[in-house]
Amino acid sequence: MKSKFILIFSLFICICSAQEKEYNSAIVKVNRYVEGSLVTPYSDKNSPLLIFIMDAGPINRDGNDRMSKNDTFKKLAYDLAKAGIATFRYDKRLFKMESLGIKEHEISFDHFVEDAKSIIDYFKRNDAYTKVMVVGHGQGSLIGMIAAKERADGFISIAGNADPLDEVIVEQIAKQAPGLEKNAAVAFRQLLENGRAVGYDPALESIFRYDLQPFIKSWMKYDPKQEIAALDIPVLIVHGDKDIQVELSQSEKLKEASPQATYAIISNMNHILKEIKGDRLESYKSYNEAWRKIMPEVLNSITKFVKE
Repeated sequence: MKSKFILIFSLFICICSAQEKEYNSAIVKVNRYVEGSLVTPYSDKNSPLLIFIMDAGPINRDGNDRMSKNDTFKKLAYDLAKAGIATFRYDKRLFKMESLGIKEHEISFDHFVEDAKSIIDYFKRNDAYTKVMVVGHGQGSLIGMIAAKERADGFISIAGNADPLDEVIVEQIAKQAPGLEKNAAVAFRQLLENGRAVGYDPALESIFRYDLQPFIKSWMKYDPKQEIAALDIPVLIVHGDKDIQVELSQSEKLKEASPQATYAIISNMNHILKEIKGDRLESYKSYNEAWRKIMPEVLNSITKFVKE
């Protein structure tokens, strides 16, 4: 009787272990600027690979910043691995500035593009993947568009803007601080034409502070509509109708610029891919609620697109 119990218990442990081992995870260093997490399906078969590029600011590879933890892209990576899709997500160069001795005024938007290109090239050289696609979230959408051209096998935009940076910010200021938008527009024009913005309203310091201006100038020269229109690879555009950071109209403009793209608008989804049934306050709170699951419609849309 005792030996029978031990046999059953051992079998139970084996079954549980097999169920828990649904993916493999490893740290991969691409170069001195790029290090990230590679999550692959627990299978001997080759799989497609998605490269995640994060949103603006100090957003780490998991989708978190210093003030919040939602683990959006960490969760999405694990969910996709269970669906047979590998992912690579990484911390942007911002996180290595101190260790590499890089000053704020030395960072360019083009550095982010270079890093994304180097990642695509790195994994394209590996025969372990059936295809390599790029997924850009927010700011990462534009970075991904540029990097994916003539390199990747597909591109996915999640909550990406269609208008150039200066137009987006001026429109936001007009809604949030009416009267400041004209001052902001003048500062952006100065930055583009003269390389420096001067005399702007102090209320705009977070946008136009001296050391940040070179980065803003390098970013605003790109028009996402032109970049997505130039792609000759499969494109998926994903957006939530409860996004309070990037308006739904932006994805509609991307779709107009790329009419061949697959278009997925997800009801009750906010900027970080979580279901929001209430108001803006619920959406804000979700940024620090790691217990929330990724909306299944996101997973289904991406999985279908990748495997077609």
